[in-house]
Amino acid sequence: MSDSENMSATQPEREGLVFHIDADKLEPQTAAVVGSIKKLAESLLFHWKTFPIVLPDSITQRRVEEASVDNGDNLGVVQFKDLFIAPSFDELEDVATDENGKLKKLKDEQLNMIRKTAEFEVPSHNFQGQTHRWRLSRLIQKGSEKTRNSLLGDLSRSLSLLIITARNRFCSDFFSMKEAARGWGNGFWNLLDILIGMPSTTPGDICQKLHEERMRYLVAELDIKPNLKRELNVYCDYIKSQCSLSAANKSKTSELHPPPIPYRYQTPKGQDIDLRLFNRDLMNNSLGILSNILDRQAKGWHIQMRIKLIRHYHDQGLTKEEISQKVTEDIMDHYLNKVFSSITTNAELDVLQPGLGALLVNQARSILVMMKAQKNVQQKLEMHKEKLMKHLQDTYPIKSRIDTWVKEQIRAFEREFVRQNLWTAHEEAISLCEEEGLEQTVYFLKRDLNFIKEREAVLKKELERVKIPTREYNFYTNIWFPQNWIVRQSPFGGRAEIIPTVIRSTEPLHTNSLDLNTRFTVQKQISRVTSTRYPFWRWWNFLHRSWSFTWNLIYLFGVIIPWCSPFGLRALIWPTAFVPDLEQSRFDGSLYPRMSSKTHTLLSRLRALWSNVKVSRDNFEAAPDRSFLGKSMTRHFNRLWNYVLKGAFGSVIIVSIFPIICITVSALSLTASFLAPVWVPCGILLGHAFCFLIWDIDNPRSEKNKISILMEALVWNFLLQGCLQPISAVLVGAVVCPAASFLIFLVGIVRFCLRNFWDTAMFHVIIKTRGRVPGSDGFVARRIAGPGLASNYFFQIRPEQALAAVEAKIEYDELEAWKKQMVSVLEQPKEAYRNFVEQCFKPFSAALSDQGVYHKLCKELNSFLAELNSKVSDREGKLNTGLNSELQRRIKLPESDLKLTLAYTAKLLEEFYPDHVIARSGVSEEQFWEKLDLEFRDWRGFAAAKLKEIFAASFLVPLEETDNYFHLKVNHMNIKRYAEMLSSANFHDDLDMVVELHTPEGEITGQPPYLEVGFFDPSQKHHVNTLQSLSIKGRRCRGGHGDNLTEFDKLEMALPIPHPAYIAIAIYNRENDSEPIDLNDINCHRIVRATKDVPYIDLNELSSIDPSNTELSTPDNATCKSVTITSHLAIQERSFSDEAVCKLSPQAQTPKSEDGAAPFPESDAAREKTAKTVYYEVEKDTSCVLNVSDDQNDL
Repeated sequence: MSDSENMSATQPEREGLVFHIDADKLEPQTAAVVGSIKKLAESLLFHWKTFPIVLPDSITQRRVEEASVDNGDNLGVVQFKDLFIAPSFDELEDVATDENGKLKKLKDEQLNMIRKTAEFEVPSHNFQGQTHRWRLSRLIQKGSEKTRNSLLGDLSRSLSLLIITARNRFCSDFFSMKEAARGWGNGFWNLLDILIGMPSTTPGDICQKLHEERMRYLVAELDIKPNLKRELNVYCDYIKSQCSLSAANKSKTSELHPPPIPYRYQTPKGQDIDLRLFNRDLMNNSLGILSNILDRQAKGWHIQMRIKLIRHYHDQGLTKEEISQKVTEDIMDHYLNKVFSSITTNAELDVLQPGLGALLVNQARSILVMMKAQKNVQQKLEMHKEKLMKHLQDTYPIKSRIDTWVKEQIRAFEREFVRQNLWTAHEEAISLCEEEGLEQTVYFLKRDLNFIKEREAVLKKELERVKIPTREYNFYTNIWFPQNWIVRQSPFGGRAEIIPTVIRSTEPLHTNSLDLNTRFTVQKQISRVTSTRYPFWRWWNFLHRSWSFTWNLIYLFGVIIPWCSPFGLRALIWPTAFVPDLEQSRFDGSLYPRMSSKTHTLLSRLRALWSNVKVSRDNFEAAPDRSFLGKSMTRHFNRLWNYVLKGAFGSVIIVSIFPIICITVSALSLTASFLAPVWVPCGILLGHAFCFLIWDIDNPRSEKNKISILMEALVWNFLLQGCLQPISAVLVGAVVCPAASFLIFLVGIVRFCLRNFWDTAMFHVIIKTRGRVPGSDGFVARRIAGPGLASNYFFQIRPEQALAAVEAKIEYDELEAWKKQMVSVLEQPKEAYRNFVEQCFKPFSAALSDQGVYHKLCKELNSFLAELNSKVSDREGKLNTGLNSELQRRIKLPESDLKLTLAYTAKLLEEFYPDHVIARSGVSEEQFWEKLDLEFRDWRGFAAAKLKEIFAASFLVPLEETDNYFHLKVNHMNIKRYAEMLSSANFHDDLDMVVELHTPEGEITGQPPYLEVGFFDPSQKHHVNTLQSLSIKGRRCRGGHGDNLTEFDKLEMALPIPHPAYIAIAIYNRENDSEPIDLNDINCHRIVRATKDVPYIDLNELSSIDPSNTELSTPDNATCKSVTITSHLAIQERSFSDEAVCKLSPQAQTPKSEDGAAPFPESDAAREKTAKTVYYEVEKDTSCVLNVSDDQNDL
């Protein structure tokens, strides 16, 4: 039979469908239409008369036939299921028996090993270089090394009781004599605090205050450039004027048009300081450009460079950790060079501002240099800690087993290391910045280091001396007479002043001459303030509270209730209603009656009652007669209701009951008022007793206990801490711990001797004479290591096996593609039928029926599909390699074999895939590679992905000599041709041949390059991750509490440079100390904050233009809760400052706040959080002084 006949025999044969229609049962017109449809359907629709299922030729069968023709040898088809058969690890019987079938005796080396460790090893037969390790039961042998370790452990526990537990019972902070003494001290202090009130003061947040002084010192020498002097004055004059205006008219910052901020300054030596990066608008416009540059420069080169660097450092004999570190550093350096070069030459950044790219690069370099300096110090610390641990273990074999003792030694070492290297990070950062040419950063680093070395300690001592009370108490007393109320006038742009109190009988009329911007307030109370600064503050509270409550209650019961309330004497005897309260006019500040407080008297109530009766009667008579009964009948009921029930009965009630109520209330009120000096102090005294018996209302510290402070002093401080604790601590430290230590020591020595005697006896009597190599686990000996027992082992295969698996996989891929193609061909008749019915009958809402010809067509299709699936399943069964997930993840190849396998796999895929798989997939070759996420015709990458799919991701990591592996051999010769293929391959040792797509844990890793865009922003803070694990927390500070925590590193990233707006104001205040800008003012701070959002303007180009005329809108920042007050010790500042330091006038000395906010706040959000005054520069105490409260009631 010819080739054409063979080809035609394998092609499917199609036959048209035949439809049988009984036209006699149809109408003539319908029959004609149906006949036409039948003729059209039979011409278009078809079915497969025959469809031979012939599978594609097997690649393995074809290669065997080609090899047989070439060599004349029939090697047979490869049995893929026999390619990967895991070896059997059950060789214990073979290892344990000799050639005579008897169990082997233990050798001298094994006996010596048993004597030391109670373990022995037996070489493996099937796995060369592997051993089976057995461990004996402790019943017959423990081993001299383990016995010694147990003795050292017992001795360390005994010693720990003496040098740790017993010592801590005398001088620790928990359960000790020291804590008992502290308990007595706290108890006496609490008792005195209950009785008289002991002083309670605090220095405030020392760290925050030092931070503000540090910010101020960094820029204290800076001055404005001469050509920008006028712009600085314009800006500061604008701030000053707006601060004075906004206090009066409360104008929003969105209505302000501030001039631009000067961003260029200079040092006394003439060095330029460019702070343009602090401009928010300029920085926000730069971030998008920087992000694009960072992403673009990180792509396309990292993997290839990483592979070459790994090989380069591997040839130098470095360890994996060293290689990983060096690879990461080299890749990061190359990435930074590319990024910085692109930023420096970027045209978009130059359009924003000339020289902006270089400024951004210098900022990022500065952060990286400081981070490197910190990492170097951290690495130095870790290195010395490792040496210390090794020294402790070698020198103190017993003490080094006590964890608490080791931690104490490490803490002591860290404190000493901190003391010796406190400035190391700064000094190293300065050195590195000088090498990089970062002059501006060097200047600020030197200023920062100088502040920390010379000024911080002095400032800290000065700040610790300034004590502020932890709590203040306000007591308010009412002003009885309205003519004594205090009225204040706040004119536009001026300060509030007290004006005479004017009382009018009626509300004053508004006139155009009055200033609507003037505000008036009235104060109806006077305030007395006490604090916890001095002793006896509880008695001062008692006296002030008694005074204030007594007069307020006398005023309430003696004035308000009898003469102003609805049930007082005035309401009984006054002829007309009266208005007891006054309100303030917002036009001239005068007081006039508040009509809403109108109060009726007895006569006015009667008058109002009968007026209501008259009105009700008039309304009734004026209404039309439209009721059910008529007015002639209902008029009598209305008269009865109004004159009798409402008028007469109401008048009787008012006249008889109202006077009694008024007299009773007034009498009781006057009596209470007269006796108030007696019962009010008694009640307040009971209230103070309630404070220390149940709940302390006047508690001076929020963190202190408030519940039953008397019981706390007596029971907790005196009884438990002062009496029971010292007795228990002495018993434990002087009796229990030494006795327990001696007992543990004695038991350890006895156990050591008995164990040695027992091991020696069992070794010579039993083990040495009767010991044999066991053939299985038992009670006496148990295998703990050996082939197949550990989970971290691999199987090494031959490249021929891998290629055979690749051929099976690509033939499987071809079979799946062919199957998908055949299924689409088989379904063509069915699809054509469905499309025909849908196109012809869908407009008539007709659906396809599963009966008749269509049913027969589907039945034929199912039979063909069943035959196709059966043959494909048979072929797939032959291609199954038997690999399971457990076996796949353990298979590996050495590096040289992996390269050969990758190279020839790529060749096989290149020869086979285009014609056998891609051609059958129904997509173009470009779409095929795009779907794989690979470059076009990247056969090597495809080969790596295919091997990863066949085996596992770890297959692409070469097998190393240090790995625990076994050979996975194949017993038949059917893979000989794969060996011939590999031997004939033209292969070169090219580094790019292997691409490591997967790197598991423990292997060489190299992190991809990455740089945060925040490194270019000087307002963002950065931290080194390695410093977060340091036991000495560098950012903690509790000034004035004497704790043992030491600040490890004072280098901040970025440096705490204040915003140029505050620098400009500081320079202005230094030169105009007679009229400085007051940044303590809320409105002033709001104006300054608004100016930060002004877009950057190059003032060098506008030197001839008045910047105040620039119309620049700013966001609305009108909502401002509170602003803290500047903290600066001006007097101390002068005592240790040089001429270049900013000088503040005495007028600028203002009270500090608890959180220590300064004119150079770290953030606006932090500045707004507090407004509580906590200490004053000039010490003032108002505990015994009567003063007028600043709290005003706005009307």
